[in-house]
Amino acid sequence: MELHEYYVKEIFKTAGLPVLLGGVAYTPEEAKNIACQMTSGPFWVKPQVLLGYTPDKKRNLLLEKRLAENSEEVLALTEQILGMHVKGFPADVPATIQRVYIEQAVQKKALCRFVFRVDFDRQTYTLTIVSDKGENTFFLTELKLTSAIKKEILKCMKINDRHIGRLLESVLEKAYRLFIHYGAVAVELNPIVQNDKTLVVVDGRLVFDPDSLFRFPEIVKRQEIKWGHEREALAKKNAFRYTKMCGNIACLVNGIGFGWATIDLIHQKGGQVACLLDVGTEPTANAITKAMKLALAEPNVDGILVNIFGGLTSCKTVAEGALAASPEIATGIPVVVRMAGLDSTEGVRLLTRSISPFIVMNKISDATSEIVKQVKGVL
Repeated sequence: MELHEYYVKEIFKTAGLPVLLGGVAYTPEEAKNIACQMTSGPFWVKPQVLLGYTPDKKRNLLLEKRLAENSEEVLALTEQILGMHVKGFPADVPATIQRVYIEQAVQKKALCRFVFRVDFDRQTYTLTIVSDKGENTFFLTELKLTSAIKKEILKCMKINDRHIGRLLESVLEKAYRLFIHYGAVAVELNPIVQNDKTLVVVDGRLVFDPDSLFRFPEIVKRQEIKWGHEREALAKKNAFRYTKMCGNIACLVNGIGFGWATIDLIHQKGGQVACLLDVGTEPTANAITKAMKLALAEPNVDGILVNIFGGLTSCKTVAEGALAASPEIATGIPVVVRMAGLDSTEGVRLLTRSISPFIVMNKISDATSEIVKQVKGVL
């Protein structure tokens, strides 16, 4: 999970990292006022977006920061940027720029960039440093930056100025404490610029582990949905997983491995999957209902396959959840259900006695064949 730059800068400032003066604006007038409150220009006007995927293979210039010499130019640039649609997104994705970050500009050569990361393969932390002297990676086996590592860093960067060296060590220490405090996946300072006898962190990123966010409610409040990932966010909120694909059959399953096996079977029958909805091993009826409604809301879905193997999952609960969503099943949208295991007899009984148009099958091979046949009939 990532945050907008303006909030990352707030966290950096609280941690004692040297960041530029700046503020977030939602209107051109707010942007101008922020610039006026600073001592002098020039200023950067930065669109604030969270992209779930890259909208264009080519660089999207709209997302680049713009340089303004004074507050009037800040006003004019903000008027141009706010409300603009980012090219490359589908028409149904509301990908418009809604805010900008106004920041004092420093036009100096970058001294370096730092990236702290979790190395999952080695189960340790790494620090990568990139400068005009090259790139170096250090493996941090202790929960601190040792004097030996800091000395090696300055040596690799060929920094002989003791004052700048001490400042750089201080920035490293504060960034590393931030990294450890939040249990972050990554902390990036990119670039760090030397401005006379001071250092400034111009840009930065904080990448959080979603599973550790319960410890930081203040961060959760700032969490926003990435463009193109609205359905994933809705699924997570309702305790199931959503994965977008490019076909026209929605698959609702209980278990990600079981889901991929179901996808393979559909492909073998000549079908294509539009999305995978994994409700987990112990879903509630409400989660099933939400997943069904989400599948039905997909514009490209022509049919739904529900494939449940009841180990910990109660097939009766799944049936109850599906029935609750059945009033929204549009005419012509076939729903094929295959259930086996815990409470399957009761689940099948509920669905077969329902007036809703469920097609209940006993075998997965028959169910996948049926949904592919039904969907091809829709085309």
